Amino acid sequence: MSDVTREPNGEKVSPAFKPYDGKADHPWEELAHDRARCPVVHHPELNSIQVTTYEGMKTVTRNNAAFSSTHSASWPMEKPVPVENQVFAFADPPRHTRQRRLVVKALSASRIESMRPFAERTANDLIDAVVAKGDEFDLMADLAEPMSEAHICELLGIPDDVRQQFLHMSMLTDTTAQANSAGTASPEVENWRQFLKEAVQSRRAAGPGSDDLLTTLCFAEEDGYQFDENEIGLVLMGLIAGGGSTGPAIGNLAYALEQHPEQKAKYLADIDGLTDAAVDEGFRYDGPILGLYRMTLQEGAIQDGFRASPGDRIWFSLAAANHDPEAFDRPDEFILDRNWSELPPVMAFGHGPHHCIGMNLGRLQVEVGISTLYKRLPNLRLRPGFQPHQIPGPLFRAWTSLEMVYDGPARPRTDVS
Repeated sequence: MSDVTREPNGEKVSPAFKPYDGKADHPWEELAHDRARCPVVHHPELNSIQVTTYEGMKTVTRNNAAFSSTHSASWPMEKPVPVENQVFAFADPPRHTRQRRLVVKALSASRIESMRPFAERTANDLIDAVVAKGDEFDLMADLAEPMSEAHICELLGIPDDVRQQFLHMSMLTDTTAQANSAGTASPEVENWRQFLKEAVQSRRAAGPGSDDLLTTLCFAEEDGYQFDENEIGLVLMGLIAGGGSTGPAIGNLAYALEQHPEQKAKYLADIDGLTDAAVDEGFRYDGPILGLYRMTLQEGAIQDGFRASPGDRIWFSLAAANHDPEAFDRPDEFILDRNWSELPPVMAFGHGPHHCIGMNLGRLQVEVGISTLYKRLPNLRLRPGFQPHQIPGPLFRAWTSLEMVYDGPARPRTDVS
């Protein structure tokens, strides 16, 4: 590997970005420092090579032969995940390609768009519940997180009488615990897998009569290839984990609006006309995923002559890519009316073979959640004096809570039901 710890003049480089105890609520300045001075650098706190440019991230995510996902995207392990557990975020082509084709068929754009009435009804129901409690609420706990949970259950066809159990089980773990360095799973993960395995067995025994996603996955086939029970369980875990990023996306966008009063006023004046662009800008300015990992399996170029060697962990920052001035003008500013037809793709959903398959569902939830929120609650704002905090770590951008107030009464429901 090239020496990524020194500048060309020999001066030692110290990354400014602090992912854990010193993590800034807004790390754009730290990431900009690293991008300008050391766009590819060994980060001792991450024990990884940190990549903070738009082009560098594209290079890493496209080259699966060199930069593998099989050692986990959330924390690369010394050994790969067992082959039978290599699913989606833990898999490389061609295995990943076969799996993705099956899910793309099941998770079509038309299926997601058909969920819009459900999304509108859910958002309005949640806001009705907020109104019933008074004029103060926690946006994360009362709207953003349950909005995400409801859509995952609806998409998978989880019956109402077991939804609470399903949601409880889904909170036991996340994809970082699918396997440890010994290739074994924790008891919590094993319980979750057993729960999902029984759900798969039940759907397969009932036959392909239902059109929910879980049933569709059970019977999907591509060139003679079908998911086995273990794979379906792991696919569901990945979809649930990915769906869980929607709540933070709603919270991040609402907070950005509250921190930029001129942009908020512009949005309130034309909610229907600006929501699509606002969602794009929200995912760019403060998307729910801060960064992800890869493991280097063979020597590979990253950027400007920097090469990684086998065994090197790579951490690439989606947030830094989305704030790269080489890709976006005035990148650290929150600007609602950017012309997205003339701009490169936002990197909040990744790039290359692992580009987020749930992007359309995530966008739908944020569009409906944020527009319904600001249409229905007059003079919505952060509670005066409230100071939010980010969860620590290099993977996620999520506020632990967002305490909001509004001046009642609420405006009428916006859904057609």
